[in-house]
Amino acid sequence: MKFIPESKLKSLLSDKLDPLFILNMDGNIIETNAAVNSILGYSSEDLYNENLLAVYSSRYREKISTIVQLVIKGDVFSCPYPFITKNGEVVPVNTKFYIGWWKEQNVIVAVSTNLSAKYFSQEIFFNIFNSSQVMMAITTIDSNIIFNVNKAFIETLGYPLEEISGKTVRELDIYDNYSQREAMLKEFASKGRAEGEATIRTKSGEVLECLFSFERIKIQKEHYMIAAITNISQRKQMEEKLKYFINQQKLLVDVAQLLNKPGDFDDIINTVLRLIGQHSNVSRVFVFKNTDDEQFTSNTHEWCNEGIDGKKDEFQMFPFAKVPSWKKMLLEEGRIFSENVTELPQDIIDLFEPLSVKSVLAYPINIQNHFWGFVGFDECLRSKKWPEDEIDLLLTVTNNITNALERKLYLNQYKESELRLRLALNGAKEGMWDWNFQTNEIYFSDTCYTMLGYEIDELSKNGRKWQDLIHPEDWTRVSQIFENHLKSNADYYESVFRVKDKAGEWRWILDHGKVIERDKEGKPIRAVGTHIDISKQKKFEQQLQELLLTKDKLFSIIAHDLRGPVGSFMQIIELLTDDLNITSDLRDSFLNELKVMSKNTYYLLENLLNWSRSQRNEIVCSPKMIILNELIIQNMSLLSVEANKKSIEMQFNEKVNYEVYADYDMINLVVRNLLSNAIKFTRPQGLIKITLYQLNDFVEVMVEDNGVGMSQEIADNLFIDNKFRSTYGTNKEKGSGLGLVLCKDFVIRNGGTIRVESLLGAGSKFIFSVPQNAK
Repeated sequence: MKFIPESKLKSLLSDKLDPLFILNMDGNIIETNAAVNSILGYSSEDLYNENLLAVYSSRYREKISTIVQLVIKGDVFSCPYPFITKNGEVVPVNTKFYIGWWKEQNVIVAVSTNLSAKYFSQEIFFNIFNSSQVMMAITTIDSNIIFNVNKAFIETLGYPLEEISGKTVRELDIYDNYSQREAMLKEFASKGRAEGEATIRTKSGEVLECLFSFERIKIQKEHYMIAAITNISQRKQMEEKLKYFINQQKLLVDVAQLLNKPGDFDDIINTVLRLIGQHSNVSRVFVFKNTDDEQFTSNTHEWCNEGIDGKKDEFQMFPFAKVPSWKKMLLEEGRIFSENVTELPQDIIDLFEPLSVKSVLAYPINIQNHFWGFVGFDECLRSKKWPEDEIDLLLTVTNNITNALERKLYLNQYKESELRLRLALNGAKEGMWDWNFQTNEIYFSDTCYTMLGYEIDELSKNGRKWQDLIHPEDWTRVSQIFENHLKSNADYYESVFRVKDKAGEWRWILDHGKVIERDKEGKPIRAVGTHIDISKQKKFEQQLQELLLTKDKLFSIIAHDLRGPVGSFMQIIELLTDDLNITSDLRDSFLNELKVMSKNTYYLLENLLNWSRSQRNEIVCSPKMIILNELIIQNMSLLSVEANKKSIEMQFNEKVNYEVYADYDMINLVVRNLLSNAIKFTRPQGLIKITLYQLNDFVEVMVEDNGVGMSQEIADNLFIDNKFRSTYGTNKEKGSGLGLVLCKDFVIRNGGTIRVESLLGAGSKFIFSVPQNAK
């Protein structure tokens, strides 16, 4: 847009022929020249601060409003529409717009060339006629024979003057629809002038949208009709573009409002797809959702244009493996776009061919860094040309849908999280409190009341009232702990105290809490926390004390079992050391008995020591790779003497070495105890088999005997608790019952399991497992 300096504007203000308007940047009139008053009849006061629309007839004001907006944006520089005088007369003008500077502000200057015949002489007229950029034609009034056309007419339509002069307008055949001209001629016949729009064709066939103005003029005493024709095709395109832009903005506003509106989300998405489909006039708009593993996708929403069949049912759990390029392009290129789908990869062509899809545009939906699905637009009737602004629009809509889906997901996660918290608190019987220090009010969840036997909101929410429920012996300690937390920056506060319930009983409460809000001076404003009823745990503590007493009793019993063998040692040793006449056979018998008792006592002491250390967590499990075969053979050799005494055969024929990841000492004790028990409960001439085999990632060890076995009731309860079950062996061998307790403890510590299969009178199978590798 050209610039007019202030000095030039001042000189134009005195012009009495061509109207001039100075507008502010909002399109309102702030100054006019003399011609506005002399020709249009308006004074400066009449038009001051009025919009330029005030000098146009009502039939043009909607169009002028659009043009003024485009002028302000710098997209339009002229306007062909006529003015209306204060008396209602039409004045043909050609208005051009410029940028100017007036009274220290930027302005828009509208300079209008007056084309009314009565205001200029024949010489002036022909000068304007030949130099005007507006197409002009002079015809006879009665026969519509073309008398003359100006240079702009010839250059725009492409006809030389000799092909035009002397022909009638109908013979020239430039009107796309001649009835448009006939309508204007009818108005001209009755009013002596006419205006209107019509479509004409150039000699090359190009179609132009034009604005026509017919006026009666007199040349050398003869009357003619002059037609001023302004090509408004570009302006029409701009108007259509502006209209499209306005509709586009309205669509985005409608979509945004819909997606933020409460209601059935599926219905909202379907409405959004319909709006965008109607706006872009595509065949189909669709939304797909992927499975969590991104291997399959399903059509969840679809809109189809008139005459287009839906495909939603055909695309449920559709595998991406069938069309790998689709997923690849969406993830790597950020979209799939083609005005001609035959240019796409072959697997996509094969997918679209039976669907008659000719053009496609699709964008991925990514939610929380996850490929959630995609939005697509396809055209089945033609190869669609996608304008850039429409592509941008569809991307914006996709982003809006993505944001709405993400909000919905976050809302669902929040609701699920809130529900889980509520269920967790209720399930764990935890109450929640929220203390406002400024009002001294405390909010308590329902569980805080019910755990004490009160109805909901039965107690006052005042903090001092709740203090009265705390046990007097606990209050000083609890208040001090809480006060220290309020004054410090410790992460949390924790205390245990007694609270009186509605029945008057004392209940133990574990209280966790922390300050979550402080003022600028660091003073607490708000704190939250939980109450947990630990009365049962306190009861369990009491039971634990009782169990400790039981353990002490157990040790006293075991001490008795030790005292017996030790007393026997002393008696036999006294007999052997006294100067008594003892036969060699009796001496050998005493020594053998000492050997057996010492070995049994050693095993008892070893088991007792290991059990005691295990209970105090002094035994640390230190696993490493060990060969089970070697460990079993060592223990068989160690226990061979006891087995030979009862003529018991021990079989272990495993040729494959089994490596396991376990603590050597623990598994060694387990194997020795199980073999010792098998020898103990197997009759003379019996058989013990040791078998190894692999099961999944474990090696199972089975110690099988054909001894006395046990009842099903005893077998079912053997490893359920830590009770010590002591039974005499087939040769009256005595035990403490500690061995199996230790076996269970050590196997579990090594990540394995232990079980028993037994039949009374037929024998037992003890099976335990050990992991092959570190987990």
